[in-house]
Amino acid sequence: MAELAEDVLGDDHYLCVRTPRGTVEIIGSVVHLPGSDPVRLAPGPMSVMRALVKAQGAVISRERLLWVLPDCGSVHGLEMWISRLRQSLPNPDTVQTVVKRGYRLAL
Repeated sequence: MAELAEDVLGDDHYLCVRTPRGTVEIIGSVVHLPGSDPVRLAPGPMSVMRALVKAQGAVISRERLLWVLPDCGSVHGLEMWISRLRQSLPNPDTVQTVVKRGYRLAL
């Protein structure tokens, strides 16, 4: 089971999840994945990444993501953010689509 640490301010500047494959850390706009160089993400994809990290591997539905990411605006916008997130990560399979259910972080 993943373990989540978040800064005391609750502003998501720092998130940390310990997974079986290693630690995932988000510091500001940079994500640190196990076995990879740090990756700086644009605000939209980073918002998706933060939501997925907070879910600790659980599936998040598109509807839930749209609710927690009000700046996204639409399903199409969410899909674009997810596409850009996958393109930015060293391994695009880090963000998995779970058919008919949503998305999850695969670490």
